[in-house]
Amino acid sequence: MKLTSNKTENRTTYLTIETEPAEIEEYMEKAYKRMVEKVDIPGFRKGNAPREVLEKHVGRDKLLEEARNELIPRTCSRAIKEEGLKPITQPMVKVVQEEPLVFEMVVPLVPIVEIGDYHSIRMQREPVEITDKDVDDVLEKIRQQYATHKPVDRPVKTGDIVTIDIVGTVLESPIINKKGVQAKVSPDFPPEIPGLSDHFIGMKKGEEKEFKHKLPEDYPNKLVAEKEVTFKVNVLEVKAEELPELDDNLVKLVAPDAKTLDALRERIAKNMQMDYEQKANIKLEENLVAALIEKSNLEVSPLMLESEAKLLIQQGLQQLQSECRTKEEYEEKLKQISMEQVKKQYQEIAERRIYWSLVLTEVAKAEKIEVSNDEIAAQIEDMIQGVPMQERDMQRQQLNDPQNIDNVRGIVSAKKTINLLKEIAAKPDKPKKKAKSKRKEAK
Repeated sequence: MKLTSNKTENRTTYLTIETEPAEIEEYMEKAYKRMVEKVDIPGFRKGNAPREVLEKHVGRDKLLEEARNELIPRTCSRAIKEEGLKPITQPMVKVVQEEPLVFEMVVPLVPIVEIGDYHSIRMQREPVEITDKDVDDVLEKIRQQYATHKPVDRPVKTGDIVTIDIVGTVLESPIINKKGVQAKVSPDFPPEIPGLSDHFIGMKKGEEKEFKHKLPEDYPNKLVAEKEVTFKVNVLEVKAEELPELDDNLVKLVAPDAKTLDALRERIAKNMQMDYEQKANIKLEENLVAALIEKSNLEVSPLMLESEAKLLIQQGLQQLQSECRTKEEYEEKLKQISMEQVKKQYQEIAERRIYWSLVLTEVAKAEKIEVSNDEIAAQIEDMIQGVPMQERDMQRQQLNDPQNIDNVRGIVSAKKTINLLKEIAAKPDKPKKKAKSKRKEAK
């Protein structure tokens, strides 16, 4: 093997490998011995056909491909060992010449992590205060949930519920064609086309209207985003929203055990306090780790980030597919997705995940943080809380599998490390020592 090290940059090494004819022949012979045992050749029992007969039967290219499948991984391992490299993932290989076999190898290396001074970070959770207005806003949403709607014979107003036939056309193609659909007349409805229902205001039952409305930049179908659409609307029915009184009768519908409006307000405030504190705590953790990353020196191969992003995209598409009932529904949703935006989004998530993992792992090592079996078991029980009871034993068994237990251990270790960082960040700064003045003694 002839090995040429082209360059190393951004924790990535680029190599070119040219194999010797003798090496190719060695692996061709091995490939022949494997294939001759599996291939049926007329006139020969399995395993007895000469190599030249096998080559004619399956083709030399097929035999060469079989040889390469073993030769390239073994040659890559030799090259990595000879160069003293420490890869973080499998190298990328590209064949640039068939005979003699020449291929290029790109090796992502183990990241360099020089952790910053996390003992100097000072940060606390933002204070949380629930106001009467916060509670009032929640109660107003509850009233809307229990609102009734009665037909009215008047022009449409904001807050009404209208039943309409609607057709939206752009570039001579309909993007919306629905009959008898209900819509709330609100600036934010529908969410994918803000302001659309404002055009309904003033219309009456039985009235038809044609108007133009521009689609937003983030409209799901990127082919028509920001395009002007011609809409035709026919109002079939108008209903007015009637909100229930804010009294003990509404409390009976919402939370019978609360009994009084004051008790419901107190419960809402308590739940909001817990929710806001949880969000403030998450924000503190994110800011803490971000500050640590900023203080640290991290050198990561772009291939490592790219590999993580591809994995996340694959998982996201699999999740989307599982949510669709048919292949056609899945393909239609794919058309509405901007893959460029998806890639950018997941690249950012991949970078965040990898950087978080690197700095937290390094702090855990420095602080000698250990994870007990009891802590792992408790984490697994926490992870399966949302799983139906009949499926929990299976989920528990899967998480205890050797392939998954290290991931669970990593989750617990990360939590303990973040908690330690919060304790350190909450410590008051040590008062600076005042310099002692020296008085010159008079002679």
